Amino acid sequence: MNESGFVQYLDGLMEGYQRAQILITALRAGVFGLVEEGRDADGVAEALGWSPKGARMLLDGLVALELVEKKGGTTYRSAPIAVQCLLPGAPTDQTHILEHKAYGWHTWARLEEAVRTGTGLPRDRKRRSPDELRAFICGMDDIARLSARSILEAVDLSPYRRLLDLGAGPGTYAVAFLQAHDAMRATLFDVPDVIPIAREQVEAAKLEKRVEYVSGDMTSASLEPGHDLILISNIIHSFSSGTNSDLVRRCHEALAPGGLLIIKDFLLDPGRTGPPFGLIFALHMLIHTEAGDTYTQEEVAGWTTEAGFPPGELIDLSPQSRLWLVRKAE
Repeated sequence: MNESGFVQYLDGLMEGYQRAQILITALRAGVFGLVEEGRDADGVAEALGWSPKGARMLLDGLVALELVEKKGGTTYRSAPIAVQCLLPGAPTDQTHILEHKAYGWHTWARLEEAVRTGTGLPRDRKRRSPDELRAFICGMDDIARLSARSILEAVDLSPYRRLLDLGAGPGTYAVAFLQAHDAMRATLFDVPDVIPIAREQVEAAKLEKRVEYVSGDMTSASLEPGHDLILISNIIHSFSSGTNSDLVRRCHEALAPGGLLIIKDFLLDPGRTGPPFGLIFALHMLIHTEAGDTYTQEEVAGWTTEAGFPPGELIDLSPQSRLWLVRKAE
């Protein structure tokens, strides 16, 4: 990269917040639904009570982001990516997870403070509003639907009958696993505010007869024994290494002999050199949690070894996520 390339790269980094605000504004106003079949700027302005000039400028900004297409100089229509991902109920609906990320806008403004102090918000100061909580939990569903399919393709779960999903969120993984394996039953464990949202998803899938719910704090709760499959998905980055080590120990105690523990997270390369997403996400955890971080595969392997598991297996699930699989000795 030459000097000009350096300058363009830095400009692109600093313009990121502008692009994000264009998307957030359009998403919250429902612009993509309004222009799904085509509409001019005046029509959008009238529908939303906006100024025609402001509507035209925002729509042109969406054209620049390739989220909206412009026909004949005046008609705007949602681009294929918007139809696929940015409409509620779309085939790959991402509206909840994007709304969740939008809630982090102001919190990220305190990055300098978090870096200086080495800690984020104490737990008693970061309770989410009901709207924020639903955006977060349903956002997990947006991204977990794809991950659940990937896990089913990467790991043979057919031998397992009793799943414990720790930090189950909306229950997306449990729903997918039960739909794929008729003999499996599941226990969904999460904090009390989340359980009703998980119940909605399970009932929508008509799986309520095969699912139980347990509410509590996974950092301290004793786990019911006898499960032969435990999933910890995108949880360990919220906690300290010590808390995670203790959680893994309790999972070992709760697993039946031969049972499988799956840890899914943004596991880092040795020396914390990548992947880029995980390195940046560590800062997200620094801001939003008291002790969260992203961890290397070696660190996770250390926890499972200390807990009594034999050596495990690492699976690359996506450019961001990896699985660490360990089986309890027979």
